Amino acid sequence: MNNQEEIRGKNLQDQQICRGWLSILEALRKENTALLDRLTDSLRFVNSRAFLDQAEAFQEKMISKNESLKLLRHEVMEQLDWLDIVPQPREEAPHDWPVLTHDMRKMQEEFEKMKTAFNNLLRSWQIE
Repeated sequence: MNNQEEIRGKNLQDQQICRGWLSILEALRKENTALLDRLTDSLRFVNSRAFLDQAEAFQEKMISKNESLKLLRHEVMEQLDWLDIVPQPREEAPHDWPVLTHDMRKMQEEFEKMKTAFNNLLRSWQIE
C-alpha cells in the first residue's frame, strides 16, 4: 500500500469517527433538552428556596453545556468538512485530532457527571 492509499484509508476512518461524534453530540443535546424540561417540571412540585437555588445552578450548567455542545459540534463539522476534501488540502487540519478526541471524551464524561448529579438532586427532593 502506498502512502496516498494509507492517507485515504486514515481519512475514511477519521470521517467515520467524526460522523459518530456528531451522532453522540446530537444525542447529548437532546438529552440536555430533556433534562431542562425535567428541571422545569420539577419546579411545580417543590416550593423551597434551597431547591430553587440548586435548580437555578443546574439550569445555568445545562445552558452552558448546550453552548459547549454546539461549539464542539461546529469543530467536528469543520474537521469533517476538511476530511471530505479530496485530494487532501495542503493546509493543516482545522483542529488537532488528539485535542478533538480529548474534547469529545471530556464532554461525554462531564455530561454524565452533570446528569447524575441532577438526578441525585431530584431524588434527594423525592422528585422523579
